[in-house]
Amino acid sequence: MLNIFPSLMLILCPAEDSVRVTVVVVLATSENDVIDPKLADLAKEVQKRDPKLTGFKLMTTEGKSIPVGESHKFELVEKQELKVKVEKPKDGNGRISLTIKPPGLENITYGCTCDKFFPVVTPHRTKAGEVLIVAVMAKPCAAAKKEN
Repeated sequence: MLNIFPSLMLILCPAEDSVRVTVVVVLATSENDVIDPKLADLAKEVQKRDPKLTGFKLMTTEGKSIPVGESHKFELVEKQELKVKVEKPKDGNGRISLTIKPPGLENITYGCTCDKFFPVVTPHRTKAGEVLIVAVMAKPCAAAKKEN
């Protein structure tokens, strides 16, 4: 779990029963060793499992308020998409239940800790041979409003 962009959560959500979901799209390669400074922690975590990936480039970041029980499709790269469904609001342990469907993978349901990114290395390779990585974070909108 990574804490890449905490300042992105200052955006207000429209409904208190919504969850603010932030998706970061990253491309990784073994062709260079250039790592976007914002992705240093992500790179270290990914390299533990795949040390051949040495270059990490931030492509996009998108945030969306999603009501509990609903889903949203985030556009990635090369017509790929990530479907995110908010299953349950924040529980007593501070976790939000999400189901995500990354390109080339089955549904993944997990309890997400607020303000921490959950990175997923997908099997998708771009036309240039880069590996598609998505990092997902969720935060209750009511908590975001209280911070402002």
